[in-house]
Amino acid sequence: MTDSTRQESNTTLSHLEAIANAMPDPIFVMGQDGTYLDIIGGQERSLYADGSSLLGKHYHDVLPEGMANRFLKVVQRAIDSNSLQEIEYQLSNNEIDGVTEGPKGGQWYEARVYPIKEGTYDQPAAIWLAINISSRKHMEEQIEHLSSKDPLTDLYNRDFFLGLVDEELNKARLNNQALSLIKINLDCFKRITDAYGHEAGDKALLSTAHAIKNVVNDLGYIGRLSCDQFMIVLPEIKAVDAFRIAKLAQETIAAQTIKLEDNITTCLTSHAGITELRNSEENSQTLFMRANEAIKALEGTREITRTL
Repeated sequence: MTDSTRQESNTTLSHLEAIANAMPDPIFVMGQDGTYLDIIGGQERSLYADGSSLLGKHYHDVLPEGMANRFLKVVQRAIDSNSLQEIEYQLSNNEIDGVTEGPKGGQWYEARVYPIKEGTYDQPAAIWLAINISSRKHMEEQIEHLSSKDPLTDLYNRDFFLGLVDEELNKARLNNQALSLIKINLDCFKRITDAYGHEAGDKALLSTAHAIKNVVNDLGYIGRLSCDQFMIVLPEIKAVDAFRIAKLAQETIAAQTIKLEDNITTCLTSHAGITELRNSEENSQTLFMRANEAIKALEGTREITRTL
C-alpha cells in the first residue's frame, strides 16, 4: 500500500468514525448469546443513556428477565433468518443495571435488528438500531384519547362508548355473566341553556359528569350520548344492584349546586332507566331501547328511576 493510499484509507476511517460517533441514535452490536459487543453513536443524552457501561455484559446481566429473553429472541431470529427484525418496547433507565444518565421515566423505543456479516466478530452478531419514539407514542395516545373522549366532560363519546358496550356484551354472553345498562337524562338542561347560555349549560354537564364518575368509579364505563344524556354499562352487575347505583348517581347529581349568575343557583334533576342482559340473543340495541322505554314509563309519575 502506497503512502497516498494509506493516507486516504486513514482519512476515510477517520471520517467514518466521526460520522458514527456523531449519530444521535445508538447502534448496539449484539452477539448471538446476548452479549453487548460494541456500541456506536447514541450521543443525544436527552433521548438516550450512555450505554458504554454495557459493553461485555449480557442481556440477563443488566435487564429484567422478561425483557432480556424477549431481546435475545429477536437477535437470534435476525441472525438465524438473515433478515431484518423490528420491535417496539418501553424501557426506563432505572430498569437497566449500571445506567444512570439519560432521560427520566419510561421511554418508548423502536429497534431495527439486522445480522452482521459472519466472521466480523468472534460470534454471529446483529446490529440493534434503537430510536426513541416516545414523542410519537405520546402523540398517538393524545390522538386516541381525543378520538374516544368527549372533550367537555372527558367521558367516552357516543361512538366509542357504543363500541365498548358491544365488547362488554360479547364478554358477558361468552362467560354467561350479568351486565346492566343505565341511562340518565337531565331534566332541565335545555331550560338552563335557553335562559343562561351555553356556559351555564357546560357547568351543568360538568357537574353531572363529575357526580356520575364519583359514584361509578371502577364499576363500569360512562358515556355521554348526546348533550344531556348519559349512559353507564356495568359488567358483572345485575339490574337490582344497577338500580341502587343509578339512584345514588341521581342523588349525587341533585346535590350539586350550579351557579348560573350572581346570586342565582340551581340544582339538577334527572330521570334514569335501567335494564340488564336477559339472554344471549339480545344485542346492544335491545338494551338501549329498553332503557329508553324505562325512562318513558316514568312520564306522568312521581318516580325518577325505573328498571325494565
